[in-house]
This record gives sequence, structure tokens and C-alpha cells, in this order.
Amino acid sequence: MSETKMTEAPQRTDVKVDIDRAMAHETHSLRSGLGLMALQRKTELIEYDCKEADCGICLFRVISGEENLSPVTKKEADFLQAMRCDPNERLACQCRVFGDVKIRIEGDPED
Repeated sequence: MSETKMTEAPQRTDVKVDIDRAMAHETHSLRSGLGLMALQRKTELIEYDCKEADCGICLFRVISGEENLSPVTKKEADFLQAMRCDPNERLACQCRVFGDVKIRIEGDPED
């Protein structure tokens, strides 16, 4: 008689995303490995338009936790270089989050 091994499902891990923008601050929980765009239904602090690393609407500054973001994609790197962005700036439409991060978005919503 053969033994059946039960495997445990991987545990869902949530991470914390702190977002600062103008006079607003929000903290959201996000499943590790998801992109920042998954927060689109929870917050209006991060704005999106093209979602393809073409427009820069979702540009943000990493305050802490840079090591917890996915590596910069070629498309994102090309955009950031063309726009002469600072090394700690990223595009939310291109980032996946694997640990706690704190980000700052410049300007007021709906500028």
C-alpha cells in the first residue's frame, strides 16, 4: 500500500505599503508578489494611465524598502533614463512588491 503525501499550500504573505502624497498618508496590505497596481481599487493616491511605462503618471519615490521591489524592467529603465529620473524613482505600473515599502508620490492628486 503506498502512502499519500499531503503537501501544504504555500502560505499567503501580506506586506505593508505606506503611501505618502501631499497631505495624505495611507497604509495598505498587499499580497507579496503582486504589483502596486493591485492597490488601484483601494486608493486614489497612485494614479495610472498607460500602465505600460510610457507616460510616467505613476512615478513615485522609494523612501524605504527598495530591496523589496522587483528589479527595474528594461522598459521602465528606458523611461526613467529618458526622463532623467532620480535613482530612487520607479513606476508603480512596473513594480511588484515582495516586502514592506514606503513610497512618496509628488504633487496633489488630480493635479
